[in-house]
Amino acid sequence: MNRLSNYCRFVGLSALAVIILSGMVSCRYLSIPEKDDILVRPVQQTEKNDVPAYNSAIIKGRIISTDKVNASTLIITYRPADGNKAFGEYAVVNGQGAFMLYLSQGRYNIYTITDYNHNGIYENDEISGAYGSPSAAGEISIHENELITGVVIRTARDNGRKMTLPDDLMFKKDQGIIKQVTHNGQVLKIYHEYFSPENAQTGYWNPSSFMKAFGAHIYLTEEYSPRKIPILFVHGAEGSPQNWIYFYMRLDRSRYQPWFFYYPSGIRLPLAAALLNDELQELHKKYGFSKMAIVAHSVGGLTTRAFLTRYASDKQNNFIKLFVSFATPWGGFGAADLSQIITHKSIPIWVDLGTQSAFIKTTMAEKLSPTIDHYIFYGKNDKLSREKALDARAVDSAIKTFGFDCTHDTILGDRKAYSRFIEILDKELW
Repeated sequence: MNRLSNYCRFVGLSALAVIILSGMVSCRYLSIPEKDDILVRPVQQTEKNDVPAYNSAIIKGRIISTDKVNASTLIITYRPADGNKAFGEYAVVNGQGAFMLYLSQGRYNIYTITDYNHNGIYENDEISGAYGSPSAAGEISIHENELITGVVIRTARDNGRKMTLPDDLMFKKDQGIIKQVTHNGQVLKIYHEYFSPENAQTGYWNPSSFMKAFGAHIYLTEEYSPRKIPILFVHGAEGSPQNWIYFYMRLDRSRYQPWFFYYPSGIRLPLAAALLNDELQELHKKYGFSKMAIVAHSVGGLTTRAFLTRYASDKQNNFIKLFVSFATPWGGFGAADLSQIITHKSIPIWVDLGTQSAFIKTTMAEKLSPTIDHYIFYGKNDKLSREKALDARAVDSAIKTFGFDCTHDTILGDRKAYSRFIEILDKELW
């Protein structure tokens, strides 16, 4: 009888998942694509051999060339303990540049190949360095949701005489290569093609490809001015800086400077929060601004809250004075809980978006610093976040809550919502 009831319960939940997910066609980031970002070959992390493994960790570093050449460098990872012993992931930077490697949990060697002859092909006789040293490649162990920073690889032409790539490093020199085209603090117009809806969707459904091209950075729309207060906007799932065009066009540029955190929105939320912290710390070290506000939409509010509860206090990131969230589903999504039943049709972020996920429980249990004022904006016609936008765990600690006759998305283009937002901005920051 128990087996029968359990079977019926499973069938019922599965049917409910299909109904819920199919009913959200207009909200594509909760629909199921034909392809997802799970590794083709599952990594055996438990007793089961069918557990999907995601890219869910990042190594950040920098290439330093002793040759002082302006040539692109391919950074490739190799898993010595992997059964297939194939390269894991790669990144390409120009000259002496910073890189991000988006990886699954594991142990890695990192090698570099520099295109010294500028023919656009990374060849075996152009090996230029390795993490550790050319004579003894070092190993980096990284865990799920971990961000490792400060990795330095020194490259030189002569290093190729001291080392060779492992025989089973299965990298094809003629395979397609995606080059990183942006960096932290870069100045870009909000209508730039990098911020297109198509790229935003790639960041959700295939964050690995997005990371190769763009990484996860904070972008400025004009050169930094110490006379203006930074307002950092954080998009939600399948979003980009272009979601904030209504705010961007109306913001008083004599007082404020709009910044945008653009990241692959399909990645694990704790990892997105860690990246936001690291990129913001880099800009604060460079510019030394004394105060700023963070404004977030939808799931971006969860990312921001995780960042603020983990990395902001009266001693750390204490320049953040204001947090304004729009249409954030503080309690997560029931559909994301159900999606975990169909593990082969899931993407990394869904692990964190479930109402019972460890991320939601931890993030909502932790308190914001008393030095940060939080205001909640929500849409009364928001059929996506629904009552989750007024989760008591968020509302109880907010300064004030404002409701508007908007949907989940139209709230970012609502005149009344924007007017109230500006009132709060001027009151809190001046």
